[in-house]
Amino acid sequence: MTNMPLMKRRRQFGVAIGLALCLAASGRAQVAALRKLNAQAADSYRQGQYAEAVRVGQDALKVAEKTYGDTHLQVAIALSNLAEYQRVQGNYPEAETLLQRALAIDRKLLGNNHPDVAIDLNNLALVRDSLGRHADAEQLYRQALAIDEQALGPENPGVATDLNNLAEACRAQGKLAEAEPLYKRAVTIWEKAPEQNARALATALTDLGTLYAARDEAAKAEPLLARALTIWQKTVRADHPSLVATLRALGSVQMSLGAYAKAESSFAQVVSATEKGPDVRDRQLAKDLGNLGMVRYLAGRYEAAESPLGRAVTLDEKIYGKNSLTVAASLSQLAEVYRIQNKYAQAEPLYKRALLIDETVLGPNHAVVATDLRNLATLYSLEGRHADAAPLLKRLLAIKEAALGPNNPQLIPILDSYAVVLRVLDRDQEAKAVTARADALRAQPAKKP
Repeated sequence: MTNMPLMKRRRQFGVAIGLALCLAASGRAQVAALRKLNAQAADSYRQGQYAEAVRVGQDALKVAEKTYGDTHLQVAIALSNLAEYQRVQGNYPEAETLLQRALAIDRKLLGNNHPDVAIDLNNLALVRDSLGRHADAEQLYRQALAIDEQALGPENPGVATDLNNLAEACRAQGKLAEAEPLYKRAVTIWEKAPEQNARALATALTDLGTLYAARDEAAKAEPLLARALTIWQKTVRADHPSLVATLRALGSVQMSLGAYAKAESSFAQVVSATEKGPDVRDRQLAKDLGNLGMVRYLAGRYEAAESPLGRAVTLDEKIYGKNSLTVAASLSQLAEVYRIQNKYAQAEPLYKRALLIDETVLGPNHAVVATDLRNLATLYSLEGRHADAAPLLKRLLAIKEAALGPNNPQLIPILDSYAVVLRVLDRDQEAKAVTARADALRAQPAKKP
């Protein structure tokens, strides 16, 4: 996903020399085992193999507790690391509990203003961000920032992490004007040593680019996201979640700029990476396939759009159930691709099924149902099936009249379409009345804004 705050990694505490000398052979073996488990978990995490990182991280915590007791700094490290592995798996309550325990240990042993306490505060805030508790997260990020600026200095990379994460919390609350300078300051700090801070810099560039995209400033967003992508491509494998998230955001921006060939390339890479990733998520893959199909549709590559949109329908049925609103929306997209290619026989059952689902779930007079009626009526008109189109248009008109009022100019296109169908069916008197009504609406003086 995009716009994800940064987890702050804890420094690895070495074993005190005196303690190491006193440890029995079994104790030294446990220390070595802990070190290896931490390394294995960290490697799995960096490779995006999060389920494996959780499994190994749980083993590391058990070894740390057995070796050092429940309130040692090494236990706090193991708790913090495991919390991150749980967080990226979406196990937020578990991560929150682990981090609260790590914070309590560090405050007791290190004091309230130690940089490691700031790390705990930052990471706990990150989890609360993920839980949607953005105001709570903002306060924790501000506490972490204050500690780090005092302890580390205002230009330290750790401060940049605090700034970026605070910006994320502000953005999530709609405080875009507050978030922008925070992102920029974080980028400025990390740019002073881009090689050492490559991943953090790529994350901040992605976040800032996504902020601009949210403000409909795609021209500003595109170069930032492209730069972030270049950094990710040099530092992680092609299916790494952070690279894929940046590529996904870049594809959306390219699509909004009308750069359909570039957007298609981006979304095709996203789909390929999502399918090959170690933790394939059908829900995200369905969205990615929908994006790929949509950009091909917008580019006029209708036949090429059929396959990804068809796959998206299949996945949506698996995830949400065959009679869900998400499936209805996917069916309508695929039907439109068929309709525009004059493949009316393939489009009709999809439009009809979408209409049935929406009527059942939303009720017969919902705005989405009106759109379904318009789509199906348009298809029937194109096929010359005017007798089938007429009752759909009549019903569409009734829904829109009830929603907008009988004198709203938005009724004019519906009235015009209905009049054409009535004339073809030799229902001339009805057609004249409908046309007269449309003309009367056209003659109305325009309302002042």
